[in-house]
Amino acid sequence: MKQARTKHLDFIIGDIIALELAQAIMVAVSPNKLTPALYNRYLQLGILLVVINFTVIFFTDGYKDVLRRGYLKEMIAVARQMAAIFVLEVLFLFAFQLSNLYSRWILFATFFLGILLMYGERLLIKRYLKMRFDQNKYARNLMVIATEEQAKVLVERLTSQSLTIFKIVGLAVTDKDLRGKEILGVSVTSSKDDFMEYAGSHVVDEILVSVPEDPKYEEQLAKMFLSIGLVVHIYMEQYFYNLPNREQEQISNINVLTCFNRQITMGTAFCKRLMDIAGGLVGTLLAVLIGIIIGPLIYMKSPGPIIFSQIRVGRNGRKFRIYKFRSMYLDAEERKKELESRNKMKGNMFKIDDDPRIIPGIGKFIRKTSLDEFPQFFNVLKGDMSLVGTRPPTVDEYEKYSFYQNKRLAMKPGITGVWQISGRSDITDFDEVVRMDSEYIDDWSVEKDIKIVLKTVLLMFTGKGSV
Repeated sequence: MKQARTKHLDFIIGDIIALELAQAIMVAVSPNKLTPALYNRYLQLGILLVVINFTVIFFTDGYKDVLRRGYLKEMIAVARQMAAIFVLEVLFLFAFQLSNLYSRWILFATFFLGILLMYGERLLIKRYLKMRFDQNKYARNLMVIATEEQAKVLVERLTSQSLTIFKIVGLAVTDKDLRGKEILGVSVTSSKDDFMEYAGSHVVDEILVSVPEDPKYEEQLAKMFLSIGLVVHIYMEQYFYNLPNREQEQISNINVLTCFNRQITMGTAFCKRLMDIAGGLVGTLLAVLIGIIIGPLIYMKSPGPIIFSQIRVGRNGRKFRIYKFRSMYLDAEERKKELESRNKMKGNMFKIDDDPRIIPGIGKFIRKTSLDEFPQFFNVLKGDMSLVGTRPPTVDEYEKYSFYQNKRLAMKPGITGVWQISGRSDITDFDEVVRMDSEYIDDWSVEKDIKIVLKTVLLMFTGKGSV
């Protein structure tokens, strides 16, 4: 079971900030004159408070059920944590004979103010998290597949908490056809016959399965949804030995067996996002500079907007607006249908040689050098894309995907990726693209992303693989 202390870094950081702020305020309003020596003394005490806070966190379960606690229970939890911190602080000062160096008034005032600030900080974090989880972009969209009896149990428990990261976006009942009806206020969206079609055409991140009469069927469902990169929760304690990376968890106080293709730790996910932010900032600045140079050239050749935007499909079916420097005439999308016969790709992707929609001269140049991609760094900063990932499909391409082709959407789309550095103009089978993307997702690592970025930079100067 994952420990709460590893799952609530936001509250941990917030508590430390609140604690340090409480001491800083009390020192600032103290009648004693703040000298350099006194400043250094309380700075050392502040560092000690951080160490004590981490010690209390490590040996207690103060963050257990933090998202589900009400106002009163939260105040009690904060008071307990602050009391433990205060006791350890006083014991340390007395043990090392340092108590005479600090004002008792400041120590006690910091304790009481710390309770108020920490309590307020936690309420603010909860409010912020609720706002984020209410948005489709940040919520973990959950589809429930269960018998009617189990569906009632799961829906009741999933909807009983006001603050939850899970949002029920689909409910399939397997033993009856209840489509169009409701279970405890949640609409039944599909039956046993069509829930795969529903999951493939809607934004679904995770699947919760409960068909206790047929564990083999549950295992089959788990393998099927794992094959397209979704996280699967099975509502039972029984282990399924053939499923990869099994882990017992709780979602909204429900015991489940969670399975996933591979686990991405918080540290590696943080590194990837840090790379995205750093690369996004640099890339966005370069995009502005490049736009100043090529923007007028694009406009002179084809009057109209310099930036081309289009709705694309990202992680697990989320739609977002992508940005590029315009390399085609304004009517490019309208002319796409008449060029379908020249599509050299087998499958759900459109690529043709010598595309007549491309603006002569400047359009061909920025596509060959991939300069048209630079505005996408803004998408990276927004969090819709990553530096490295899979190519985001257009909406019409995505709507034609087979169930298993959705696997390539299990991670955020990227500006570059395995397909882009593998001679994209030479690959004409979309199933090969899906295979390459699936291998990248299953074997992803920060080191692999760095290699892909470096290789992309080299290929930009040769134009190899561009179309």
